[in-house]
Amino acid sequence: MSSESPTPFRTVLRGYEPAQVDQHIRELTTSLTALQQQSEQLQRHVQELQTRTDAAESAVISAQEENKDRTPTFTEFGERVAKILSLADDEARDLVTRARTDAEAIVADAEAHAKKVRKEAEQYSLDWKSEVDAEAARILEEARTQADDMRDEAERDATARRSEAQALYEQERAKSAQAAAAFETTLAERRGKVEQEFAARTALAEQQLAAVTDRAAQVQREADRSRSEAERLAQQQLADANRQAQEIVAAAKDKAERIRAESERELAAATQRRDSINAQLTNVRQMLATLSGSPAMPLDLLADDDEQATTGSKKN
Repeated sequence: MSSESPTPFRTVLRGYEPAQVDQHIRELTTSLTALQQQSEQLQRHVQELQTRTDAAESAVISAQEENKDRTPTFTEFGERVAKILSLADDEARDLVTRARTDAEAIVADAEAHAKKVRKEAEQYSLDWKSEVDAEAARILEEARTQADDMRDEAERDATARRSEAQALYEQERAKSAQAAAAFETTLAERRGKVEQEFAARTALAEQQLAAVTDRAAQVQREADRSRSEAERLAQQQLADANRQAQEIVAAAKDKAERIRAESERELAAATQRRDSINAQLTNVRQMLATLSGSPAMPLDLLADDDEQATTGSKKN
């Protein structure tokens, strides 16, 4: 049997060693605990992404509040709004990029782990089946060898008995011709006894042979049952591993989808805040134009002035 099998259980009369089976169950439980810990780590990572998203939103809100608390000049107001809009766009794009990257990494890790679990379960089934087949063949071969040995011993014993009887017969006949009748009688009695003993020994040997044959058949049946049970357990564990792998992949995809949806909502919110700031900027410019007594500049000219002011500030 292979010494590299993932389940090197020692075979006993009625199946596998209970202590080794319990140990293997504990190892499977440890693997399940590790998977649960990995799931918790993924959950914490999602929470960290949510925290970073909340922090970005707070930064934009703080910038808006700071802009409301002070009265900037016309030029300063345009430059600050441009910076706020740029920061909001950059933060939104960065959030979406990081969320997509993290989601792809989570799905890739889950799929790789699922393939690994499925491969180990399949290898486990093949190794266990090979062990059971080899052990059954070994037990059957031992039973056949034992039966052959007992049969040979019985035949040797019978041959020795026959030789002994023949020698005794020749010795008695050579002693005296006068005691031939008595000798014949005695010899007949002894021959009958030897034949009875031989018949008894032969019958006993046949009984023992039948018992050994029955035992070999019983061992074969037990080996077949053990092999069937091993195959059933292996198939069940393979099915459990596949189901667990599918659940892990599904959970990871759900988390990735939630992260992507949240990032898209954050991007939409940032875009909405940018549009709101543009609207506020337009209102302020109209108010400044009204206070200065000059007609309000068209929106496209205001946008050009903003762009020129922003370009000039960047050059300075």
